[in-house]
Parts: sequence; structure tokens; C-alpha cells
Amino acid sequence: MSYSPRPDDIHLDDRVVLSEKSQNNDDVSESTMANDEQSSLLGCESPSKFGKSLRTLPNSTNSPHCPQLFSPLRYWKNVIAVSVAFMLTMSAFGALANLQSSLNSSSGLGVASLFALYVGLILSSFVTPFIVWLLSVKRTLVVCCFFYVLYTATNFYPEVYTLIPAAGLLGLAASPFWAAANTYVTTSAIQLADVTDDVSETVINRFNGIFFCFCRSAQVWGNLISSLVLHETSTAVTMEHCGRDSCGSSINFAIPKGGGHVPDKQVSVLLSIYIGIGLLAVATLTFLLDRLPVKSNQEENGAPRNQVYDHLTSLFRLMKSPYLLLLIPIMIYSGAEQAFISADFTQSFVSCTQGPGMVGYVMIGYGGADALASVIFGQLEEYTGRIAIFIFGGLLHLALMIVFQMWNPLTSALWQLLLMSVGWGVGDSVLRTQIHSILGVLFPDAQEPAFANLRLWQSLGFAVTYAITIPHVICVTAEIYGLMALLTFSLVCYNFMEYALLRLSRR
Repeated sequence: MSYSPRPDDIHLDDRVVLSEKSQNNDDVSESTMANDEQSSLLGCESPSKFGKSLRTLPNSTNSPHCPQLFSPLRYWKNVIAVSVAFMLTMSAFGALANLQSSLNSSSGLGVASLFALYVGLILSSFVTPFIVWLLSVKRTLVVCCFFYVLYTATNFYPEVYTLIPAAGLLGLAASPFWAAANTYVTTSAIQLADVTDDVSETVINRFNGIFFCFCRSAQVWGNLISSLVLHETSTAVTMEHCGRDSCGSSINFAIPKGGGHVPDKQVSVLLSIYIGIGLLAVATLTFLLDRLPVKSNQEENGAPRNQVYDHLTSLFRLMKSPYLLLLIPIMIYSGAEQAFISADFTQSFVSCTQGPGMVGYVMIGYGGADALASVIFGQLEEYTGRIAIFIFGGLLHLALMIVFQMWNPLTSALWQLLLMSVGWGVGDSVLRTQIHSILGVLFPDAQEPAFANLRLWQSLGFAVTYAITIPHVICVTAEIYGLMALLTFSLVCYNFMEYALLRLSRR
């Protein structure tokens, strides 16, 4: 029987390659910048205690005194506010991203904008700490949220010189947006634990559960809106280049009573709704979210240039770990498979056979299954181990890709499309939960560079997949074969990594 090492089976000194250096050079740690930033946000005197992994966060009785500015109810109000704002933002953006390959399929413009977005996200991942430090957490949330609204607005006039720059700017804002949200939720949890004399880790997990519950439900609400708006106006009748036979931007949609993919009136209504939702998210962050306390002598934590340099070096130094190197392929695949389902599947299988109006309904199944399965597998891992769940998710995606290669979608295949999206969502939930889990086990004291690597390699998978979706010469069947090869290689590397951990645990 395969054995999945638990956190207690691996000595802390063996979990991260950087540990020997960090023990001998406490003043040059991968999380120095994160410690300084978080301590400045908390207004605490001993920043190093808050830079450890969640397992070593101090209880309120041992933690340094932090200013108790808010009542417990106010902390809950702030977490609900940031969670609702993210749900609104992601509802509009996520649904619009699913429709880009269909609404703006001319010359691959929609997919090209998503490619530009993730190129910007890759670049911004290196300077995110500096941006959050410069603007403060709340201002980062408000400013970056506005770029989501700007990207939606440019879809009223989708041209290369409008949509691509807006997507690139959104990519630059996306990484600081998420980083600021995670910082706000975690810092609020630590302060609430201090106020209520509770255990910090317990409150952090509780707040994160609420936050991600709202975020993952966004896939349902945004797609439901798009389906209700576009349902009666988009019907596809051209079937020659659907499914695995479609190639880049060559798909043609025949919409009754109109020469466009979707009538301009319906697109305008949909975009107006999404802009309204985005502006509501900006207003929520501006007026309902309290600003976190900041030390007046923030500059003492070091110059911004030094902070960015520390983050960059920790990011690349962690790549020397053989465990992380073996996980890089599955990280890339995680981004690639999400790009495939949001661009190729929605365009070549759903829009081409059912019309863009059905994309939202099909993707509701994907998002709902992803959210529900994430909770189930998070609890199931305790009984089955990590390896069994990981292999199940990989084999499920491989089986679905074989079906995509053999199946010719028909106009009456809506329920089959929904079933495919649900299955893909289940497989995606395995990757999301288990990759985060193994990174937490391997690098408990270097989580900042570990999860920064995850965002970096996932974004690379997104960008490459969107790039090869655009040209007419690369067809969906070739992309599926490429994904199958990448997934197979990723599973081999993952099992090598688990074998290395097994040998380590038996020493």
C-alpha cells in the first residue's frame, strides 16, 4: 500500500533546503520582508514571531501586544466585506474570461487579451511586496479592484489597442490584489485572536474558509448572469470545426438575426451589469472596509528596493530545492488545464455547438463541482492520504482528455458538456487542494517564496496555453495531446517526490 507522509513524519530541518542557511543566518531569512510588512501592519514590537508558519503562530497570551482598535464584531464585518468584494469582482471577471474566446474570437483577440493578462501577472509577482508596501493594504485592494472594472469596460470596444493594454494592466494589478487580500484576512485573524484570547491559527483558518467560500461561489453567480442575458440570443448552427477539430480563431458562429457572435445589445447589457458589479465591489472596499493599523515608523523596516531584492532572492533560492523542482511540472499543468477549460473547452465544445449563451450554464457546473469537491477532498485526505487523491485527480483528467479526443459534440449534447465540466472541476479541485497541502508540508517556514513560486509557474501555464490557442495552425486535438503529455510527466515527477519523502521519513 502506498504511504503518504504526514507532516509529523518529516523533521522540520529536512522539509526545506533553505533551513540550514536560515538557521545560521537568522538575519537573512526568506520571510524577512513578509515578517516586517506584517508586523508593521499589526503595529507589534516583535515582527519575527508573526513570520513563522501557521503551526508556530503564538497564542494571544504569548504574542506581543497589538493595538486593539476594533471590536470582535467589527473584525467579522471587515472579513465579510473583503470576501463579498472579491466575490463580486471574480463573478464579473471570471464569467467574462470564460466568454472571451467566444465573444471576441475574431483573430483570437479575446484569448490574446487573456495571454497578455497572465504575462502581466508573471511580471507583477516579482514586485508585489513593493506595491503593497507602497500603497498600504486597503489602498492596494481599492486601486487594483478598479483595474478589473477597466478591463470589463474595454470590452465595449474590443480592439487590439484597447483590450490588450487593459488586460496587461489588469495582470499587473491582479497579483497585488490577491496578496493584499490574503494579508488583510490573515492580519485581521491574528488581531481578533489577540482580542478574544483565542488561538491565532484557529481564527486564521476560520477567516480563510469564509473568504474562499465566497470566492469560489463567484463562478456560479457570474456565469448565471451571462447565461440569463445571452440565453435567448445565441444559437450556433455551424458544426464543421467544433470539438477536437477546431483550430484557433477559425471557428465561425452563425447567429440568427445578426452577423456578430452575439448581438451588440445583449453584449452591452451584460457588460453594463458586470461594470455595475465591479463598481459595487470598489465601493464595498472603499466605504465598508476599515484600514489596518500601520506603524508611523514603517520606513525602519528597510528601503523598498531592499525588500524587493530580498523577495526575489528568496523566490529563486527556493528553486534549488529538489522537491520544488519536482513539483514545478504539476504547477504548470495546474495553470494550463484551467486555461484549457476556460478558453478551448468553452469555445470549441460549448459555444460552437450550443452558442455563447450556454457557456455560463456549463461553467456553473464546473465551478460548483470545484468548490464542493475541494471541501470533500480536504477532509478525505486524512483517511486516504495525499497520494491516492492526487493520482485519482490526474487519472480523471486523463480520462476526460481521451473522451475529448474521441467525442464529436452534437447540438443535443448539453448534458454531456455539463458532465464533462463537472468532471474537470473535480479534477481541478484535487490539484488546488493537494498542491497547497504539499507546499505547506515541505516548506512550513518558507511559505512566502513557496506560494510565490506556485503563482509564478501557474501563470506560466496559463500564458502558454492561451498563446497556443490563438494561431490557426494549432488545433485543439494537438493541445489535448500536449496536456496529456504534460500531465503524465507531472505525475511521474510527483511520485518521485513522494518516494523521496518516504525515504526521508524512514531515516
